[in-house]
Amino acid sequence: SEVLSARSGNSMWEERNLRFSFDAVEMPAAGERMGLGGVGMYSEFNDWLYGGITAFGAATGRRGGFFTGGFTAGAKKHLGGNWWADAGIYAGAGGGGAAPQGGGLMLRPHIGVTYDFGKFALGVNYSKVNFPNGDIDSDGISVMFEIPFSSLSRNWDDPPTRADEYFGIGLANVSKHRSHVSMRSRAYKPAGGSKKTSGQTLNDTIGLVGVDYAYFLDYNWFIDFETAGAIKGGIDGYAELLGGIGYRLPLSSDDRFALLPSLSVGGAGGGGVDTGGGLVARANLGLEYRLSRHMSLILDGGYLIAPDGNFETPYAGLNLAYVMESFAEDQKGMPITADDIVQTSKWRLRPAHQWYFDAQRKSSASRDMQLMGAKIDWMGGDWWYLTGQALSAYAGGAGGYSEGHWGGGIYGPSWKNTQIYAEMLVGAGGGGGIDSGSALMFKPSLGLEFQLTPKLSIQTGLGRVISNSGNLDSNFLETNLVWRFGSAYQ
Repeated sequence: SEVLSARSGNSMWEERNLRFSFDAVEMPAAGERMGLGGVGMYSEFNDWLYGGITAFGAATGRRGGFFTGGFTAGAKKHLGGNWWADAGIYAGAGGGGAAPQGGGLMLRPHIGVTYDFGKFALGVNYSKVNFPNGDIDSDGISVMFEIPFSSLSRNWDDPPTRADEYFGIGLANVSKHRSHVSMRSRAYKPAGGSKKTSGQTLNDTIGLVGVDYAYFLDYNWFIDFETAGAIKGGIDGYAELLGGIGYRLPLSSDDRFALLPSLSVGGAGGGGVDTGGGLVARANLGLEYRLSRHMSLILDGGYLIAPDGNFETPYAGLNLAYVMESFAEDQKGMPITADDIVQTSKWRLRPAHQWYFDAQRKSSASRDMQLMGAKIDWMGGDWWYLTGQALSAYAGGAGGYSEGHWGGGIYGPSWKNTQIYAEMLVGAGGGGGIDSGSALMFKPSLGLEFQLTPKLSIQTGLGRVISNSGNLDSNFLETNLVWRFGSAYQ
């Protein structure tokens, strides 16, 4: 079978991996363990070096609502046969679940071996979970499961090209796979017996906003990943990180209407919601209406339950989805015709650092707070873009504070390699003792971008974070690294 780092002979294809992991973390309290689940998406930069985004969340124990997000870099070496050595390090920020995470900075180095089965890989690692400015410091054996896949890479300035000209003789080995990114809102109505960790009954309707990404494995089956946070209901700091599998069943011959049943599992908690160790399971049914080729409206509803806690709820939601058809080196998706046009979708990944000045606290004096995270942008044109962003505190005594935002940005005049940008965001944030009220917040900013290479830039800007009903109203300074990349779609 092909080993995981065997790269396609055609440089237009980029090798990537989806990795799941599990660590049993020894907590400072005697006899306490937290099961920490992880999910990461990594690109292979060459035959031995990889890196990408990773998120961790509590799944077992009693720290429901514990989440961190950040970046992983690693290296692999072929040992012979299907065996590989793997070593790397994760650096991220977060916390929650009343855990002793200190300021929130998390480091997780690992080293181990991986066995490649071709379509997936299994690995065993020695790993260490450490919060340098907190009390969590645990090492032990972790396990991981990895799925390799390839995606078609394009430069931003590549022109539209006919499929037969672009793929040549390889056209017969390529198919189109649907994917979509959704801006999601949901209303939870907790069922009887749902409680806060304080023992109080949860009665109020909870409003959440989030982002969902779905990728179709073939014409019907898909996997999806979702993150969401509360903006209403008095549980600021409540968040979810879920993944699952679903099926799309067309209801009309023109494919405008479809049902999307799905099942998901993941981590949830924070905001005082009693999710136990954090594990939640959800059944969902969506009804999709295609507004256009690239836009869909999805109404959905379902039921979510925390089997180890005291939280379960029916819900209803509204989702606006941007639909794409990307290419894959298989014949599992929709067939490609010779005259299909290969186009470039322009994206940016921005590793981000922000410094909040005098961030207001619930029960102590205001003080500075530092956050790290990531921003994903879709460039709608040469001067505007849509963005999704997530950040968590790593210093400043606010471990457990996290926020997620939607929004848009524009570019202004440029001079040589420097250009003005402005953003306006809306989203949710809470936890870590920060006085964010109901969690709904707004975040305008203005800055400068300096282009280093055709694919890399740096940004620095000033902004303000304003909570809707809390006292958080703070100026911030940000610095972002900008990586531009393209993906092919039809």
